[in-house]
Amino acid sequence: MRAINKRPGRHKIEELLPWHATGTLSRRDADRVEQALAGDRELARLYELVRQELVETTRLNETLGAPSARAMEKLFAAINAEEARAPRQRRRPINRTRFLNSARDRAADRDR
Repeated sequence: MRAINKRPGRHKIEELLPWHATGTLSRRDADRVEQALAGDRELARLYELVRQELVETTRLNETLGAPSARAMEKLFAAINAEEARAPRQRRRPINRTRFLNSARDRAADRDR
């Protein structure tokens, strides 16, 4: 995002807007953004655009649907094979059911 106003710190706040929209900022940063939004109408307008873009992107991604079961199995097999070849720490193989359940749980938490 480009800085519209030359006030000190404005550019930093603008950079935080997408993360504020998704609710992933620390409490301290979220408070800083909220204070800036309350005192700057142009920044608040920009934040609303960020939120609209997030909603549209989410909606579009949800219309794409999930991959077929065969494609998903093939993907997880490739990931597990890659991890098995890596000399780093061994991790647990990806379990499709556990993965889908955790994604569903994260979505439900986000909606609350």
